[in-house]
Amino acid sequence: MAEAEETRDEETQEESVSIFEGSFYTVEQRLETFKGSYWPYETGKCTPLKMAEAGFYFCGTSSTPDWVRCIVCHHEMDGWEETDDPWEEHCAHSPNCYYLKKAKDPYKITVGDVIEMEKEAIKCYVRKETDRLRNSCQSYWEEVEASLLETMQNMS
Repeated sequence: MAEAEETRDEETQEESVSIFEGSFYTVEQRLETFKGSYWPYETGKCTPLKMAEAGFYFCGTSSTPDWVRCIVCHHEMDGWEETDDPWEEHCAHSPNCYYLKKAKDPYKITVGDVIEMEKEAIKCYVRKETDRLRNSCQSYWEEVEASLLETMQNMS
């Protein structure tokens, strides 16, 4: 019986997946996104490491080589300069970001932190998508209204 329990424990350990796997919650995972990328700055204040520590991961292309996104607030930024400080820029453009508010060493993220960040990230995503849809619908209805007014004027 003890043998079976040991085998089951070994299988469970082999099958278990880190809560961090496949996410960008660790600095190391975010840093990986900059490797082989078009990121233009290897020196100065906004190196890949400093960007990753400030909660950003790389999502740029050859035409937008300095485009990054925060793992929690999803705020996207580009137009970086070598002297820009990632923490300061993040605070200036997204002052309510949970990642910034928790003010914790980015190398000491706990499972509890991941859960809270994930909840906040979902809230931010829903807000962002709601705003996008609201704007899209508003534009559509403005076009419909303009078209109806034009049709009514042409009927006169």
